[in-house]
Amino acid sequence: MIREIAQHDHDHVIDLNQGALHAVSPLDHEGLSLLLKMSDSAYVADRDGDVAGFVITLPPDATYDSSRFRWFAERYDEFVYLDRVIVSPDHQRQGVGSELYEQLPTDVPVGLEVYSDNSKSLAFHAEQGFRAVGELEHNGIVNVMMLRDAA
Repeated sequence: MIREIAQHDHDHVIDLNQGALHAVSPLDHEGLSLLLKMSDSAYVADRDGDVAGFVITLPPDATYDSSRFRWFAERYDEFVYLDRVIVSPDHQRQGVGSELYEQLPTDVPVGLEVYSDNSKSLAFHAEQGFRAVGELEHNGIVNVMMLRDAA
C-alpha cells in the first residue's frame, strides 16, 4: 500500500535514507521535517507495517538549499523535483520503486539527479522514462540531471 508519510514513519525513513548514502545526501529528523514541510508529495510503500520505501518531491517554488534543485529551477518554470526515492534492500526487485514512481505527477515534467557512477539507478530511471538533460558537479561528484517530460 502506498500512503503519505506519517510521523510514526520518520525513524524508518531516516534509517532507509542513511543506509543509501551512496545515492543520496544525509538526513536527520530536523532535515526530514523541513523537507516534508516543503514537499508537494511524500509517500511510503507500506508492506504489512514495514516501510519498504519512500519518495519525496518538491515544487519549483520550494525554498530548498540544494544546487541540484536550483539547477532545475534555473532552467524550467514548471517541474516537480524528485528529491529522493529509496527502496529498502529487503524489498528491492519487488516492484516497490515502480509503485512509488506511479505516484509522481504526469502533467508536469519531473526532474532528478543520479550520481554518474550509479549505473543501476541510471538504468532504472531510463526504464521509467527519464532522459539525461545535463550534468552538474557537486562536492566532487558528477550528477546526471534527468528529466521525464509531462505526458
